[in-house]
Amino acid sequence: MNILILSDLHANYEALKPIRSVASEVDLVLCLGDFIGYYCQVNEVIDFARELNVLGVRGNHDEYLLSGCPPEVPEAVRFGIDYADGVIDPEHRRWLAALPLIWGGMLGERSLLLSHGSPFRPLTDYLYPNKIGDIPLGIFDFDALAFGQTHRPLLDASRRPLLLNPGSTGQSRLTPGSACVARLVTETMSVELSQYSYDTQKVIEIAQKHGAGSWITKFLV
Repeated sequence: MNILILSDLHANYEALKPIRSVASEVDLVLCLGDFIGYYCQVNEVIDFARELNVLGVRGNHDEYLLSGCPPEVPEAVRFGIDYADGVIDPEHRRWLAALPLIWGGMLGERSLLLSHGSPFRPLTDYLYPNKIGDIPLGIFDFDALAFGQTHRPLLDASRRPLLLNPGSTGQSRLTPGSACVARLVTETMSVELSQYSYDTQKVIEIAQKHGAGSWITKFLV
């Protein structure tokens, strides 16, 4: 099975435009959470995901929309959640609410575990490279563990489960203005990490039109 893996879309439909053709070539598209937040193309992003029958899990920003923002979140986070709350299609809200926090099962010949953050605490934990060695991820009996949250790609095929973070499709913190994705071929367990450029200025202009502060250019330019 040929799988495209996305994560942290963050209501950035411009970042999805260059990968639409890639998505049409694979057997399945996964998304590891945070469909909304930060930016302002909320319904466009969820339309995209639902049209492709994306297999997804819920991220912390998705949960903020459904359950409310913690009082201490930064201005950028609150802006994205407040904006989404005001414009999201009711059916899209129900779709997000139905997503699981963790998904595990067989895809092709392999078993995969999907979570936004750590599978121990998927909405709050971050699996950074310098911390992973201290976390007992080997207790999860899967061929691969795919996660997001950090907005930075990670690949470790030296262990089981294989550890994979595609990086953020909508707000890369490794290469600003790049949509990060991963392709996994389950037969061989080969992984390709890729980046696609997109029109960041349009993302900024749309957000500024709706009242975003000067922080909006961070991670985009």
